[in-house]
Amino acid sequence: MKEESNKQLFKDFPGISPEVWDEKVRADLKGADYDKKLVWKTDEGIAVNPYYRDEELQNLSYLDHTASLKPEGTAPNGWTICQDIFPGKDLRETNGRIKSALMGGAQAIRIRLGETPPGITMLGTLLEGIHLDKTEILFQGYLGADLLVDNLLEVASQRGINPSHLKGSLGADPLGKMVSTGVPLAITENLGKLVRKALKHTPQLRVIDVDGTLMQNAGSTLVEELAFSLSMANEYMAILTSQGVEPKDIVSTMQLSLASGSNYFMEIAKLRAARILWGNICEGYGMEPESGKIHIHSTSSEWNMTLYDPQVNMLRGTTEAMSSILGGADYVTVLPFDHPSLSTTAFSDRIARNIQIILRDEAFFEKVADPGAGSYYIENLTDSIAEKAWDLFRETESKGGFREAFQSGWIQEKVLESRKKKMDRVASGRGHILGTNAFPNFNEMIHDQLNRRQQEVITDAPLVPLQPFRIASMFEEVRLETESAGKRPKVFLFKYGNPAWMTARAAFSGNFFACAGYEILDQPAFETPEEGMKAAREAEADIVVLCSSDDAYPAMVRSIPATLKEQAVFVVAGYPKDSIEELHKSGIEYFIHVKSHLLNTLKQFNKLLL
Repeated sequence: MKEESNKQLFKDFPGISPEVWDEKVRADLKGADYDKKLVWKTDEGIAVNPYYRDEELQNLSYLDHTASLKPEGTAPNGWTICQDIFPGKDLRETNGRIKSALMGGAQAIRIRLGETPPGITMLGTLLEGIHLDKTEILFQGYLGADLLVDNLLEVASQRGINPSHLKGSLGADPLGKMVSTGVPLAITENLGKLVRKALKHTPQLRVIDVDGTLMQNAGSTLVEELAFSLSMANEYMAILTSQGVEPKDIVSTMQLSLASGSNYFMEIAKLRAARILWGNICEGYGMEPESGKIHIHSTSSEWNMTLYDPQVNMLRGTTEAMSSILGGADYVTVLPFDHPSLSTTAFSDRIARNIQIILRDEAFFEKVADPGAGSYYIENLTDSIAEKAWDLFRETESKGGFREAFQSGWIQEKVLESRKKKMDRVASGRGHILGTNAFPNFNEMIHDQLNRRQQEVITDAPLVPLQPFRIASMFEEVRLETESAGKRPKVFLFKYGNPAWMTARAAFSGNFFACAGYEILDQPAFETPEEGMKAAREAEADIVVLCSSDDAYPAMVRSIPATLKEQAVFVVAGYPKDSIEELHKSGIEYFIHVKSHLLNTLKQFNKLLL
């Protein structure tokens, strides 16, 4: 009856075909190219249309199965709030941070281990006072998972805990270690023995952690991250089945770790596509797709985090957590906003947890199963990502699987090519990093209190490793160079003439030079060029940017006194092509405009002034 009533509501509104919509859109474009104006091309090669309709869902065969591919949760869209802990030299202090995180709302702790073997004493101190039978502990980063499980069993025995109650992950990932170090590692019978041991003694403790975050944090596209991560997982499946482990047992002891970047809807679709494609892989091993439910751990990405204006990282972490949850992740980690500076605090840890708590308890994100289901846009993105990732996965397999493709350098070539495209876009200024190369706070100083992360550069590895990068670091190096020079160049914005032109160009110029940490002197408009020149001289400016309309620049340049030419570098905002030759003859060498290469120009000025 209700359905019939709803139909009555729309009886006076005729259905509109896609052709009619398309005709109307093209008419409104008035001859402009439809594809160039309205179709967005992603880094993954996906053409995103300006709108989608119900008809475009008719051929998507996976629609009835996506939600069922997720492991059982405590709520329709339940997930586990995880906090990352990096153990320091003081293990008791680290233990206190773990306890504080659990008291503050974390439901699981992921311990990022170094190369030091976690002995029984170390584990005992690290996990002192932690209810191991009630708290999920995930480990990441250490190769000796066989030693780790033995030590965990001993600690559990000392505390009278049944090993079958231990939950979490051992973090075994020799392929991931090969990716990050460039050192090929032998995967022997030990992995199969370890899986069997875990199944027997600690069935709730997953063994293998397929670390796909290494791909995105090295610069890959989302399709590359997903395809290569699944190829790593498939490699483990092939190895373990050859050692006699049943496919269903392998799946139960494996988890997939992915990064979540700032491309909101694409990240939602990526996680949904991951479950579809994992079902395909499981089907290849004789399993029903629905029985191959893999646990997914989604972590906010590191490559787009910033040192300057780090509070913006809270916004990034929030949208990334939302993508992770709406995409159906089982575990979600939000990195603290000051993570890049290595100076995380109790406050930043708390904010990272609270982002998820607010999404769960105040925004009710856990109340709806598969929130993206039925969205024309998200369903089409899911299908496009799944199709492209599956094609790349199959191409990787055709090269002998993940190990052989990586050892040949083919995977690195793909990822580093994508990384270069991202870097070029941001360095040129076409790609925006908020607070870094777009709307930076030029008065912010961080050099003296910065605890910079020294990234290990591996030079003697037999293979090319995929090392992490932060895309903002290109501009941060320029700003840190400015800070360490001891003198900040002063940029005088000389506004004169047409109000619309001078205002727009002054705003552009201020943002341009603020990216290098220069002091921006923004003055009211001047009535005459002579008044502006006098004010620039009194301000002792190092750079004077002429901000006006193209036709006003020749007169402004002619008014520059010789003494001021010796004191400051003059820059024209814009590219007045009709008077370029005249301006060059008058001594103007520098022009900044939307086609200027932002990073290279700032490096040029640093070299000139510092």
